Amino acid sequence: MLSSRNEQGLSQAQIQTCIEAWIALGGNAACALDTSVAEQSGSRTAFYEERNAVALGADVYPSHRVTFGNSARSRMSVLACLAHELAHAHRFNRGYIRPFDRMSYLIEEAQASLDASFELILDSQDRLDLVEDAHDQTAAWLKLFTEDVER
Repeated sequence: MLSSRNEQGLSQAQIQTCIEAWIALGGNAACALDTSVAEQSGSRTAFYEERNAVALGADVYPSHRVTFGNSARSRMSVLACLAHELAHAHRFNRGYIRPFDRMSYLIEEAQASLDASFELILDSQDRLDLVEDAHDQTAAWLKLFTEDVER
């Protein structure tokens, strides 16, 4: 599966749309939305524990080149992408320490997508993309686990 997200820096109108989506998700109650790098091409949307903030990046938008065969992560809407990052923040605020070794990271990503899929504001396509992303992350974990066992 191909994975592709927007790489072009966001316009002020796009940033405002993201802020409104963040507010609709109730994100401000969990952590800050940092828009300082959103205008930079190639910037990444991610939750940063040390700052308890989600950095808004260019990749919050799906690529305009999404075609059949692209991953659920490539297709995710702005709302679904922000819900996924907000799920990381909620998990952190509950005391969950995110792992950064490859195998555990894949499971944590799957859990965040599953958690995000329960956001009431999401439509059925957003929910489907998040659940499919959780499946993709779990499948990648299973593949690594199987390869490790076979060695």
